[in-house]
Amino acid sequence: MRNVLSIILFSCIISSGLLSQQIHQLRGHADEQFATGNFTAALKEYQRILFFGEDHGYDEVYGRIADIYFQLEDYENAIVYYDFAGKAVSSDSLKLEYAFSKILCYFKQDRFMLGLSDIYDLPGTASPYFEAKKNLYAAICHFGLGETDQSLQYFAGVVDSSGMAQIETLVADLRKHEKKFDPDKLEMMSIFLPGLGQLVGGDIKNGLNSILLLGGIAAYSLHTAVTYSILDGTLFLLTWFYRYYTGGHKKAYELGTDKIREQQRITYHQILDVVRHHALY
Repeated sequence: MRNVLSIILFSCIISSGLLSQQIHQLRGHADEQFATGNFTAALKEYQRILFFGEDHGYDEVYGRIADIYFQLEDYENAIVYYDFAGKAVSSDSLKLEYAFSKILCYFKQDRFMLGLSDIYDLPGTASPYFEAKKNLYAAICHFGLGETDQSLQYFAGVVDSSGMAQIETLVADLRKHEKKFDPDKLEMMSIFLPGLGQLVGGDIKNGLNSILLLGGIAAYSLHTAVTYSILDGTLFLLTWFYRYYTGGHKKAYELGTDKIREQQRITYHQILDVVRHHALY
């Protein structure tokens, strides 16, 4: 009986050693795939490592899997694995890095309120690097939410005075753009005079088309009223004029929204470029 137990124990030790060696080799192969950008293959290898090697100290693989999902633009899964990674590691610095990576996923999804909520939950740190990063991410969140005043306050803790002056100029230009292409204003213009909002918004072709089309409908309605009856002319006008009239001012509103969103995107990248050249840390 004792010999049988010894054989079983010896077999378990050998099996454990072989499994550990195989997982180590698998990890090396996965790292190679990751380094060469073959993320799909690397993901499968890392998932196998987690399945077979969870007791062999491979918790850092969670971070690699999260990074792969991020590269594959699968931000929902990236968020899940950055959470796992943050809980698996003991280093406070790594925990913070994974937390920031998770917030970055929210940025990619335009979920700035969730990102801001996570920033407020971050622990305090004496590291100037992490404080600057926290300020930067908070600034981006507020900018994404359209809260430019709060955004500027946080950018002040990220860049030098020269960079701050450039960011303030970019934000001021953005505000002028938002005022010029205010969707409500463009819609009201098109309600007052069909096509006017689109003309002011820069959509000359559709603006003129709207004016000519609705003008033609009004003229034909008048012709119908004179030729046949006022009732016929009125019915024709109500049927066609209202259809294109409401469609026109809705398009003017959408045009303003698109113009502002595009300028916000441009300004956002311009600000990040300023941060890269004028960061304090």
